[in-house]
Amino acid sequence: MKKGSYFGTEIDSKWWKRYRGAGFFARGNGEFSMDEEGIHFLRLLTKVPLTIGWNETRSASLGKSHAGRWMLGRPILKVGFHRDGIDLVAGFYLAKDWAPMKQLEAELQTKIART
Repeated sequence: MKKGSYFGTEIDSKWWKRYRGAGFFARGNGEFSMDEEGIHFLRLLTKVPLTIGWNETRSASLGKSHAGRWMLGRPILKVGFHRDGIDLVAGFYLAKDWAPMKQLEAELQTKIART
């Protein structure tokens, strides 16, 4: 598990269109993890994590802003997925340095390619 922040989920890569389904509405701090089911983010003071299954996941990339938030040039992990007929991109801030985030991005891309 890695501590970080969930920045929200964009619809069709438009920062002003935020996905509000299945607990994805609220931004917040928490813990990011991965397992054989997919990607999970458990926000503080919640019991049910946000989950993106590997079968839904389409892409992983890094950027400097997401869902209207900017982290002063620090890396934001963007996970593209498809749910309920909608293309979505969830954003996570997990580290201030680019090197470990590039490593995580590569690991995610490998897992996505296998599914």
